[in-house]
Amino acid sequence: MRKDPEYISPNMTGVMCIYSILFMRFAWEVKPRNYLLLACHASNETVQLYQLSRWYSWSTSAKAADAKRVEEAPAAAPAK
Repeated sequence: MRKDPEYISPNMTGVMCIYSILFMRFAWEVKPRNYLLLACHASNETVQLYQLSRWYSWSTSAKAADAKRVEEAPAAAPAK
């Protein structure tokens, strides 16, 4: 949670979100209901969604910073 969001893989995080949702449904539908499995995957889903939101926030701010840097580059170049 403290590492830079640039190391987060959005593809893997998305897959983990889908995986957790599927297993939460399985834990709910199986008879008898498996509340421990449901709780584990619900907590994993929460963490994965948080990580995905961190990555999205970082990626949009990084793209904005890159666009701003590209706009400022010609103005900052010395005249020949």
